[in-house]
Parts: sequence; C-alpha cells; structure tokens
Amino acid sequence: MIVATALFAAALVLGFAAPRWLSRLAVPGRDPRGALTGWVATQMLFVAALVGGPLAVATKPGLHVDRLPLPASCVRAARDEGLLPWLPYAETVLWVVAGSVLVRIFLVVSRSYHRYRRETAAHLNLIRVLGGVRTRGGGEVIWLRDTACAAYSIGGRNGTVVAAEGLKTLDLQARRAVIDHEYAHIRGRHHVLVAISGALRTALPFVPLCRQGAPWIRVLVELAADRRAAQSSGHDAVRDALLRCAQSSEPAARDKSSDGYLDARLRWLSSVGRSDRPRSALTRPSAVAFSVFPAFLTAVSVIGIVTASCLTV
Repeated sequence: MIVATALFAAALVLGFAAPRWLSRLAVPGRDPRGALTGWVATQMLFVAALVGGPLAVATKPGLHVDRLPLPASCVRAARDEGLLPWLPYAETVLWVVAGSVLVRIFLVVSRSYHRYRRETAAHLNLIRVLGGVRTRGGGEVIWLRDTACAAYSIGGRNGTVVAAEGLKTLDLQARRAVIDHEYAHIRGRHHVLVAISGALRTALPFVPLCRQGAPWIRVLVELAADRRAAQSSGHDAVRDALLRCAQSSEPAARDKSSDGYLDARLRWLSSVGRSDRPRSALTRPSAVAFSVFPAFLTAVSVIGIVTASCLTV
C-alpha cells in the first residue's frame, strides 16, 4: 500500500502542479528541446505512476517479502493486527479511481492513434496524386502547384515533406532551411508527440498537465525544429524564411500568424548562434531530472510520513 500511495501522490503532484515548474524551462536563450523533453517526460511519468499504483495494490509486493524496510514492515504488522480497518477500502478506492482514468486514457489514445494513422495515410495518398515527388538527401519532397510560400510535413513510417511551388521564390539557403525544419519534425517524431498530447488533453481535460501540455508541445516542436534548421542551414536563413513567408501569405493568414507567435520564434532563434555543444548535450538529461525530481520528492515524503507515524504508535 505504501508504494501505491506514493505513486498515486506523485501522479497527483505531476498532474496538477507540474505546469508551474515546466513553464520555467521554456525561456528564450535555452534550448527548446529541453522544455519539449520536460513536458513529454512528465506526461509519460504521470501515466506510468497511474499504471504503477493499481498494479502495486493488486500484487501487494510487501506480502511476499520476508525482510522489509521499516515503513513497509510497520504497515504490514498494523494490517495483520487489524489496526488499519480502513486500509482495504482505501485500496479499493485507489484502484477504482486510477483504473478508471487509465481505461479512459487507453481508449481515447488508441482511438486517436488509429484515426491519425488512417487520416495520414489517406492524406499522403491524395498528395502523391496531386503533386510531383522529388528526392532530397535520402527523403522525398512533394511539390504542389501552389503560389503559397509554405511547407509542412506528414509523419509516420515514411515521413514526407510537402512544399508549395511558391517556396521557390526564396533563395536557395532559405528554401533549404524550410525543408530542414520539416525534416526535423519527421526525425524528432513531433507528429506523434503532438497527437499523443492532444489525445491526453481529450481524455483528461480536468488535469492541468494534460490540458496545458498539448498547446505547449505544439509550440515547442516548432521551436525545436527551428533550432535544428538553424544549426544545419544557418540562423539568418531560418529568419529570412520566416519573415518572407509571413509577408507573402494571405491577409487572413498573416493576421493569424501575427499574434506574437512569429515574434516568439524569432526571439528564440536569436540564441541559436550562442549555443555550445557540450552544454546542449546535457539539455535532455537535465530536463528529465528537473521533471522527475518533484515526483521523487513526493514519493519520499509519503514514505517518510508513514515511517514517522509508525514510530509514534
């Protein structure tokens, strides 16, 4: 029961408090891949804690071990002596609540995943018929006869970049930056991350981590792809591509993109040239540690409270 309670408490902390510290990772001047890793890792840890709680209640690992740490042995002794008559009811409530949440997550995510794969395959087939396919660096780019200065990527096993002919109005380096940006989405599995975070928001809209995680991840994948493109094609090329495509878009699309999002992307890009390799290599591990530490601290606190309670009995 101690393990289940610790995991359930950690899930509550992650689900309802994590956005407060995760937002501190998303600061211009830092690698956006760190913030992206932090959000994704926290959502995965949240689901893992929900899975581990009911599993610990069902298996009761403490009943099958002879030598246990003080908190576990104390709880088992209190259970055997009948000092905790409410414990079975608490276990049942925890199992039912966490199990219901997990079932809803599984159903919503699985439906969303199958719909995503079906719609992606149908869209890719249509695009292949309408556009002309050209290979580039081991991948392929489908060019559409459209004057828009735009490109997007289609995820999946055979990720593909779709670009409009209007993109050719850019100079060669800026055009390469746009294509590199889209390939960064494919290599980083950004489409899957966005789809899963969206499914979690649909499944648990009352949990701040899931509700706020979806828009955060959608923005952070764009910032991460911008940074990747800047590293391969140059900061100026990405900046020029963003500005030129924004200026050449339709008025309605230009108004939609001028809500501060374009300015935010340009601000984040300003720090690309100052990034150093040794520091960026620690970005993801540091983000994961930053995300896991509050949950670990919560679990340790629960165990400490149980230990103190047993010692005072």
